[in-house]
Parts: sequence; C-alpha cells; structure tokens
Amino acid sequence: MYTLQPFVAAEQLADRQTAAAASRAVHQATHEHHPTPGTAASRERILLRRAVPQDGRTLKRLARLDSAHVPEGELLVAEVDGRIAAAVALDGGRAIADPFRPTAELVELLRMRAKLLDAGEARVAKLRARLPHLGTAA
Repeated sequence: MYTLQPFVAAEQLADRQTAAAASRAVHQATHEHHPTPGTAASRERILLRRAVPQDGRTLKRLARLDSAHVPEGELLVAEVDGRIAAAVALDGGRAIADPFRPTAELVELLRMRAKLLDAGEARVAKLRARLPHLGTAA
C-alpha cells in the first residue's frame, strides 16, 4: 500500500526551508545597514504584495520616473510607507523602481518573493499531478 505521509512530509520540509531562507534574507536586507540619524529612517514600513488593477496609474507613473514601460503580466510591488517604490514581474522579468530613492534591496526582495511564489505554485502543480482526484471537484 502506498502512503502519502513521506511525500507530504518532504514537501512540508521543503516549504519550511524555503520560508526560512526567505525570512533570513528579509532580515538581513532590513538589518544589515544602520542608517545614521537624520537619514532614511530604518522604521519605514515595507509591504510586498501582488499588484491590483487600482495600482495601474501609480505603476505608470513609476515606469515614467524609471524611463521604462510597466512590465507585462502579473506584478509584485513593494510599498514603502504606503507608496509603491518598486515592482517586479512575477515571471522573473523586468523591474521598475523609483530612481530617487534607494530601491536595489527592495527589488532584490521582490525577486526573492517571486521565486518563492513560483516554487510554491510548482509544488502545488506537482501534487495535483500526482493526486489528480484531489484537484477536481466531484
């Protein structure tokens, strides 16, 4: 009899290792440099999320600032204190970012997050392929 327990355990372990690596990367990116008083505050609130249709105008403005076009397809955006400062195509494509603020680390975080999302979707697809009866409604 074939049991799913070893397979599920391996997938859970891989998910946790990937999440831990991402957490370490975020921690390092946000704690490696210590700004001096009076410069860019380390207390900025950063939010990584998928872009929504309402972001269209802001993304076009950001692309103009960056002398680029808004990347095609689904995007991840990085908000800093409620304002979109960078965006990356989920397919690993181009990025756009505010050229008037330091955004290299934001773009790096967005790219890491995109890889994590892609890896998670690949695992789900692999599970569904192995267990087709679980992926369909009766």
